[in-house]
Amino acid sequence: MNYLREFSIPYRGLSIGVHNYKWEISHKFFEAVDNSDIDDATIGVELNLEKQERMIICNFNITGSIIVKCDRCLDELELPVNSEETLYIKFGEDGEEETDDVLFISESEYQIDVSNLINEYITLSIPLKKAHLSKKKGVSGCNKEIINKLKELSGKNTVDPKWEQLKNLKLD
Repeated sequence: MNYLREFSIPYRGLSIGVHNYKWEISHKFFEAVDNSDIDDATIGVELNLEKQERMIICNFNITGSIIVKCDRCLDELELPVNSEETLYIKFGEDGEEETDDVLFISESEYQIDVSNLINEYITLSIPLKKAHLSKKKGVSGCNKEIINKLKELSGKNTVDPKWEQLKNLKLD
């Protein structure tokens, strides 16, 4: 948990104006935020924080690559990450309406923890289907041994005889 301390920004002491922050994200970050979907990463995060009188504007620029498991063969798969996000932080009551890009925080707060925001932005940049791209002539880039084993095992559809008898049951 100590690793995430560097992602807490004490905004109370900041002067009005623009403040820049940079972080290098690796597997330690994803272990600390308990994100098991990402095995490793080489990501640079730049935060351009603009403090105003009643609001803070956070512009995140996230670039690099992550290592995840392929959905087909479970081998490592490197995916690019390139995301630009803007978050508006307003001071007010906790009950106010929040949206995806507007966050309300209490007047009594003195710091912002951006680690969860960074994790969320990186996780949202992962495609729904994570698979190796096809190589030339339609050949899959996945591990051939695993794919062949899956084909072999999927061909052996043995059905329990008790369930086979249910097919003959008429429900009229």
